[in-house]
Amino acid sequence: MERTIQPVLIQHLLNPLKKETIVIEGARQVGKSHLVMKSLDYIKTHENIKCFSFDLEKNARLRRSISQTEDFADFKDLMQDQYKVKNNSILFLDEAQECPGLSHYVKSFKEDWPEVKIILTGSSMNRFFPENIRIPVGRIQSLRVFPFSFSEFIRFIHGEELYYFLTSAPKKVSSSRHRFLLEQYDNYLRTGGYPEAVKALFNKESPIPILEDIIGTQREDFQRKEAYQPKLFDNILQAVANNIGSPSKYSQIDATKYHTKNAMEAMKAWHIVHEVNAHSFDPKHSAFLPKRYLHDAGIVNMMRTVAVPQISVLNTVQPVLRTPLGGLFENLLLLNLLEGQTAAKTIGSWKKSANTDIEVDFIVNNPDNTKKIPIECKAALQFKKKHYKNILYYLSATGQTHGIVASAAPFQKLVVDNKYTIVNIPVYLCTRENIIAYVS
Repeated sequence: MERTIQPVLIQHLLNPLKKETIVIEGARQVGKSHLVMKSLDYIKTHENIKCFSFDLEKNARLRRSISQTEDFADFKDLMQDQYKVKNNSILFLDEAQECPGLSHYVKSFKEDWPEVKIILTGSSMNRFFPENIRIPVGRIQSLRVFPFSFSEFIRFIHGEELYYFLTSAPKKVSSSRHRFLLEQYDNYLRTGGYPEAVKALFNKESPIPILEDIIGTQREDFQRKEAYQPKLFDNILQAVANNIGSPSKYSQIDATKYHTKNAMEAMKAWHIVHEVNAHSFDPKHSAFLPKRYLHDAGIVNMMRTVAVPQISVLNTVQPVLRTPLGGLFENLLLLNLLEGQTAAKTIGSWKKSANTDIEVDFIVNNPDNTKKIPIECKAALQFKKKHYKNILYYLSATGQTHGIVASAAPFQKLVVDNKYTIVNIPVYLCTRENIIAYVS
């Protein structure tokens, strides 16, 4: 179960110039620990580097010992004397948020123990640094892990060959393969990307009990650590799921604004809810409602109102149901755009003004940070002019030339007015790397 982000982690661990502590974040059960352990297995096998791994949620003795250390020197002695951690090795501390005292030592990891590479993981690492401790900028490298992307889903279900096709930015897809991939995308929308849920699908079992268990565990953790009203967790999940792709209001949630706002911020910190803010060209006039998304498509489908049937890329034809399908497209594209990025990385959107429907779903930086790539999501099986009219407005206003439409239509690239290049990308090809390749 190799993850696309795994080579990024391995490269960082093997780079002798990289001394920063690696902080890996993500919701519970998305595969953070598995990712690290697979990476460490590779390093031990191919590089002969000693690796030490400890789960601070399960290892109460170590957790207490770290909490009792007086300073970093004491912590270093503890790990060397009692846990045999040697120089020129890698130390992995899983569920690091269970031991808040560690946050005091992150600065010293790089400066006072550079001979050891440190990895910290956790589902709520924002709670790892108390309010009275500044996050040590320049001393940590953060990576975010999400549930399987569609390409990773395909890799697990159908193998390497189709996975490599999806990640190679192909400019031609045969009709039979296009339909097959849309059928698989339907499976992905229903199952989501939690590794255990995908395993269940592969074994011809229902992923629903797995998803219910995952949500139950997250709910218990959230209520235990955040101390919010019991129903607020589910109310927020359902409200976000029902309004994917539309402006999000606190009034959509059955609770006071004060409690809703605090709980929403906590769920964002736990990487369960993602928020995208719209901006106009004039930052002084960008007071727009945000759009909110969930961290997994299977959870979106499970939490939507019972009366709303599951939607399908190929088979849902009613316009009233194609609208939430477009929201799901947006949700999954957002996760692909954020995959592997620093946990502080955000994706924006653009809106001309408050009293207009001229807006673009996502704006993404080119790697050189000199251009912005406008991306529109459309739940359509055919590519039409109306799908890119807002992109043309944005390109004209910014003096740029390339834009993207993500849809269920076949790949198509066209030039408008001998000036603007619009690329329609089938939603199953919408990885961050592919998008950048298509506009290069």
